Amino acid sequence: MTRPAPLNLVGRRLITLPLLFLATLAVTASLPLWLLLAALMALFVPAARAAPRVLLFVTVFLWCETLGVIASAWLWLRDGRSSDASIRERFLERNFELQFWWADTLKRSAAFLFRLRFDVQGDAELDGDGVIMLPRHCSIGDTLIPIVYYCSRHVRRLRYVLKRELLFDPCLDIVGNRLPNYFIDRKSQETSSEVAGIQALTRDLPPDHGVLIYPEGTRFSVAKRDAILARLEARDADLAARAQAWDRVLPPRTAGPIGLLAANPGRDIVFCAHTGFEGSASFGTLFNGSWLDTQVRIRFWRVPFAEVPAEAEALRDFLFDQWDRMNAEVARLQDRAET
Repeated sequence: MTRPAPLNLVGRRLITLPLLFLATLAVTASLPLWLLLAALMALFVPAARAAPRVLLFVTVFLWCETLGVIASAWLWLRDGRSSDASIRERFLERNFELQFWWADTLKRSAAFLFRLRFDVQGDAELDGDGVIMLPRHCSIGDTLIPIVYYCSRHVRRLRYVLKRELLFDPCLDIVGNRLPNYFIDRKSQETSSEVAGIQALTRDLPPDHGVLIYPEGTRFSVAKRDAILARLEARDADLAARAQAWDRVLPPRTAGPIGLLAANPGRDIVFCAHTGFEGSASFGTLFNGSWLDTQVRIRFWRVPFAEVPAEAEALRDFLFDQWDRMNAEVARLQDRAET
């Protein structure tokens, strides 16, 4: 787990927490007016046809954040200051439950407001002991898939590798730093220390805990793909040639995922392909109705630990082979959606 320096933490929260509470109260108090304006926009501006639904979803998000912060404060007052091992364990479990409530509430709200439908294939692959999970990443919405579908089965827990910028999300900042997650600095020049932080998540891993990393490192877009391919052509022509075939996903970053796989204490690997959330990289892009009446198709598959190589170069080939499949699975799911 990484924790920011205390001054940075206090300074950040002195900004983000008041802003969250003010935004929640302001949006809630003026919601009727905003809904009227959003309805007019939906009528006359085609690019804003989902504006009322987005406004309601943003309101739900703000309240999930606010209630999550309040609940986290209550948990800390009740158990967080204790040095008793059993109480500390209960404190950790309650924070995992709070994390799941936050994600599940947002998923259910999005499904209701945007009339989303979910088609899940391979969910039986989530049974058994905890795993190392490597999902595709293309949207603000797909971040809810792993925790909702994995952690809801047999009450499992996920340790996340997350980008450091997410510390400006107040609820994620507080609860995420209490849990065994790692907030990675994607701009750091100290790659080895960042990889070591990721690998630390695998230490003392209970049977019901898994670890998740997004191999792409950022949300997919055609512009990002083109920029990454251009950089690869300058420094790794062989990988660039292979990556040309990955037209539905970004080339995976190698240091973090391979470092995590190298430190794997014996867990199977689960990959997650999905489609339906494309075109929604931020709240702003939801206004055009990209989520409206969408069927989200999800495909999990599992690779036993015995089939995962141990050598670094072989792990690189293994990751790229699975990324060939990831691209193919996304294409297949998209073709099914079109037909």
